[in-house]
Amino acid sequence: MSGPPIGFITMRGMPDELLNYLTNIHIYQLSPAWAKLDEQCHSIVECGGDWSKYTDDISVHSGLVVEDAFLFLCGQSFEADFMLPQMELRENYFTNIHFIRIASTPWLLFLDVSEQTQQQQLQQQNANELSLVRDQQRRVLDRYVGGAVAERSIEGRLTFDAAGERRNISTMFIDLRSFTIFNQNYDPQHVMDVLNQYMEKMIPPILDEFGLVDKITGDGAMTVFGVLNDQNNPSESALRAALRIQREVLTMNDLRREQGDYIMEVGIGIGSGEAVLGIIGARDRRAFSVIGPHVNLAARLEGAARGGEILVDETTFHAVKSLINDYECVNTELKGIGVSSVYNLRYSRDI
Repeated sequence: MSGPPIGFITMRGMPDELLNYLTNIHIYQLSPAWAKLDEQCHSIVECGGDWSKYTDDISVHSGLVVEDAFLFLCGQSFEADFMLPQMELRENYFTNIHFIRIASTPWLLFLDVSEQTQQQQLQQQNANELSLVRDQQRRVLDRYVGGAVAERSIEGRLTFDAAGERRNISTMFIDLRSFTIFNQNYDPQHVMDVLNQYMEKMIPPILDEFGLVDKITGDGAMTVFGVLNDQNNPSESALRAALRIQREVLTMNDLRREQGDYIMEVGIGIGSGEAVLGIIGARDRRAFSVIGPHVNLAARLEGAARGGEILVDETTFHAVKSLINDYECVNTELKGIGVSSVYNLRYSRDI
């Protein structure tokens, strides 16, 4: 090296008080120890500093062979400068070891970086734990709202203002028919097992169509389509999910019928329109919610649907009619709403 570093030159005018402060926090706190080596880097010519953190048994002194003093340097080439980072020479003590030549004189410099290393390890541990929590959160969200929604929620791209946000969505209610009778006549554990079998057929189609499961209501569920910004036609997504649910349940019922098991069918109601999406509740208990006239309408349609039927409102019908082969439109009295045009999508393409 031909002279002092540029950074050192710029500090020549710095007051001694500040230089002492910098020296203390950047050098002395690292408990430096050093060894000047002979030209061949075979033995120690002179040494100094605090060796207590770098060696257990051997007292470092002049004349000592380098490899006897520092076994970890056996086989190390000294032809070029090097740095060995965070070497654990003693238990829970970590050292940065520098080999440098200054004016052709070889030096070994030992710096205690235990505190920095432990902080890095703690940060890494916290990062690993955070990653684990995020993975667990993603798995939980994925189970209940689907992978696409889970990813957006984890990444902060799916948020709702507590005051509410207006969107055009489709709401679908599904419900098992004859569940009450089944629940009254069978052991609760058996009821739970069968209910989960039906849910395994009903929930995945919703998630696959980017639907959000707002709530599971015992023997049914309320779901929302159109929550994602990239959702083009929530009504079509809701219809595809409904058709797949009916097919899945029909197939499962064929098998259950053959085995002499209890059969339950599914009634589905879908309503579409503008709704307010937001977070409601008290500080300690908050939940996502959807509020709008068509939400109540979808619930009434589901209540009017018989097993195997998909009933939709007029708005939903016009949004999906290009996908429908056959339907029946009936003016129906719906509780709390009045007479409404109800479309029974009895026969549809395999979409």
